Amino acid sequence: MNNPDKNTRKLNSLLTKRVIELHSKGYDYDFLPSGNQHLLCLQNNADFKIADVNINIIDQGYDQLSRSFKYVHSIDTGNGERGVLIAEGIFTNEIGAQ
Repeated sequence: MNNPDKNTRKLNSLLTKRVIELHSKGYDYDFLPSGNQHLLCLQNNADFKIADVNINIIDQGYDQLSRSFKYVHSIDTGNGERGVLIAEGIFTNEIGAQ
């Protein structure tokens, strides 16, 4: 018999694993898209233009809570703040969410 709770943990664990891996590499900040091609750092409320940061897509996983695919990105601001962005779309430096 297939246990839905066990499957939920497996699917969400991929996202968690990637975030933990990034944290272990010094990507300690959390970022959110704040509109108009900007990202907001949650720890210090710093606002960055997407064009001014380095964004790399790390992985994709299915989030059972929101029932949608999420993309894990690494963010490097160039001034020492490095972190993670988890979003439903793919972000790049040129055009933001796809």
